[in-house]
Amino acid sequence: MSVKNATKTSSESSSKSDFLKFFSTFSVVLLVVCVSFICGYFTNVIHRVIVDEKVQPQTDSIKTLRKRRLASDFRSQLLNSLKAKNMKENLEYFSREPHFASSERNNDLAGDIAAKWRSYGFHQVEMAKYRVLMNFPYKDLKRNKVEIRRNHNEVVFKSQPVEKVLREDELKSKELPVFLGFSASGKVESEIVYANFGTEKDFEQLKGMGVSVKNKIVIIRQGRVFRGNKVSNAALHGASGAIIYTDPEEFAPDGPLNTFPKSWWLPDTGIQRGSAMGRQGPGDPLTPGFPSVDGIYRNPLNKSGLPTIPAMAMSYGDAKEILRRMKGPKAPDDWQGGLDLSYHVGPGFKDKRLSLHMEVNSKLEIRTIYNVIGKIRGTEEPDRYVLMGNHRDAWVFGAADPISGTAILMELSRGLGELLKSGWRPRRTIMLCSWDAEEIFVVGSAEYVEENAQILQDRAVAYLNMDVAVNGNFSINVDANPLLQNLAISLTKEILDPTVQNSQRSMYDVMVERDVTKHVNGSPFCDNLSFGSDYVAFYHFIGVSCADWSYIFGGRGTHGIRRSYPVYHSSHDTFYWIKTFIDPEFKTHLAVGKFAAIFLLELSESPLLPFNTTTYANLLHSKARELERNWHFKRRNINSTALFNAVNNFAKVSHEFEANKVTINTKDLRLVNDQMMQLEKAFIQTVEPNNPRQLRHVIYGPDLLNLYGGKYFPRLIHAVEIAIKSGDWQQVEKEISLLTFSINSAANVLKPI
Repeated sequence: MSVKNATKTSSESSSKSDFLKFFSTFSVVLLVVCVSFICGYFTNVIHRVIVDEKVQPQTDSIKTLRKRRLASDFRSQLLNSLKAKNMKENLEYFSREPHFASSERNNDLAGDIAAKWRSYGFHQVEMAKYRVLMNFPYKDLKRNKVEIRRNHNEVVFKSQPVEKVLREDELKSKELPVFLGFSASGKVESEIVYANFGTEKDFEQLKGMGVSVKNKIVIIRQGRVFRGNKVSNAALHGASGAIIYTDPEEFAPDGPLNTFPKSWWLPDTGIQRGSAMGRQGPGDPLTPGFPSVDGIYRNPLNKSGLPTIPAMAMSYGDAKEILRRMKGPKAPDDWQGGLDLSYHVGPGFKDKRLSLHMEVNSKLEIRTIYNVIGKIRGTEEPDRYVLMGNHRDAWVFGAADPISGTAILMELSRGLGELLKSGWRPRRTIMLCSWDAEEIFVVGSAEYVEENAQILQDRAVAYLNMDVAVNGNFSINVDANPLLQNLAISLTKEILDPTVQNSQRSMYDVMVERDVTKHVNGSPFCDNLSFGSDYVAFYHFIGVSCADWSYIFGGRGTHGIRRSYPVYHSSHDTFYWIKTFIDPEFKTHLAVGKFAAIFLLELSESPLLPFNTTTYANLLHSKARELERNWHFKRRNINSTALFNAVNNFAKVSHEFEANKVTINTKDLRLVNDQMMQLEKAFIQTVEPNNPRQLRHVIYGPDLLNLYGGKYFPRLIHAVEIAIKSGDWQQVEKEISLLTFSINSAANVLKPI
């Protein structure tokens, strides 16, 4: 080693020694500082927790927990996992063949759904089976028909037994002839009367014109009220048969040359099927209020409320052959439809030798249906259920109704399966439901609710429904019970609307712009829920909060009217119709799927349920004021003071409840959530008889004269209508007391424990 190198080594050793001493001293000082900081930090945290526990509730903890769960990667992961391509494939597969309730194809689809959900890792999948009454048309010489006959023998015109096939993919539609669910069978030959939309008012107007429908066949255009109500109205006024057709004014306003398959409008051979039941509750008519399972008593047919007269569905091409031959007074201007002719009310034909012959042949059978129920077990609250469902059965192919909803539900279930694989579990139990036999009269879901009423009343947080999820490109439409209305509207702000190209506008923005029927002074609102789909039994029978949504048909290119989509319940409701005219890239399906996903997560993940009880307070106050202005109340000096006191008391309690719930302690979450869950159930009437027995909600219910519509205080209003005719107002006073009791009970539910 050289001297130079030796000197360098010695110098380096000395430097290292000095550095090590400095580093050791610095490390000790740093360690002391860090320990002091950490101790101080945790002392402060512990102090804050103790103070918060003693002095103020842990609001921040609730907000932090909610933010962690809802704004976590899991929510983004779910939304990002949803694919329009998969929804397209789902819709194409499920709508490939007709799948009427209880058919082999529909049962196979139920099995497919169950297998998928099991493969996704759902914790429990069941196929709930029920034996229910259904009717079916004959396929042989006993087919349903309407004929114009000369001298009762010679057939001048005969209606089509099946829809005309306009595309090769519709060939299998011939497998099930056209019919109406639960129509009575029978043969009728009589004069014909035109009854406009077949509302109660229309029949009264005919009476005022001196036109009787007694022992006549009535022809009615589709729209305004539920078809089953048209049939029951006709029967109540003495008609012997009813024909319901789709007038081009509603279903083909651009003329006969601009219809399917050239456009989305219904062709003159298209027919809308549907149920002929009316003024009934949902479910199997033989077991109202109880499930159709072994051991349950079944009512005899003559006490089941089935339609009493034959009823037929008809195309407007066939209806024209009847209407153009009719005599009698010219129909009022607002009764004139879209056919190129002058509408006359009858009765009968201009040629006195002609008469109308109607023949309906269907067989009643007890058939097996299946609901598929898939559960994802919750972690913190496994005994609290958030349900989301869609019916599976269709009148024919059912691409929009209901498969647009099924396509989304299946893709959402796949996304949830991916979350499960990544370690996620919801706070509350999620239940996905594929219902059967909705089309014949909301049967599958009603039977399930009836069978599980006690469990669902105790555990169900909410039921979310998306029947016809996409049937147009006009606007999102959201309906809900009052507790969910604010949430439903607010969530539309979080999803971009796909029908606006190159824009960052939300579904909310587009709804405000396009749908003038759904907002007041620029503020969108939700309608309440009447009878339209599988939420009926949940809401009106057991008092579970519900919401329903659909991207609807109307607006641009449809003469500015929001309306039912034109191929509804026809054989042209196909994958081709959806893809060609409504949603070519399935972007709308994807957007509705994302809306469904965040709705489901809000209810299954939010520590504090996002319900709003003051919406009910405002609603009750508004509807009570309407009663106060009722002329009959004033004239009869009916005392409603107690009712108004109950409404005011509820308003006071609900506002206090909402003010207090935002500052609750985390340990009280369960209590407050249960109060909000149970509120709706306070409005379910279980003491006085209900008619129908499945419709028990005293605040809101379906209008029995139009099941598509609804009315507030339905029992009370019905009692008033009867009293006006009978003069007996005792039942009105009784119903006021029942309503008062229910509102006071609801207020008690919200009071501090």
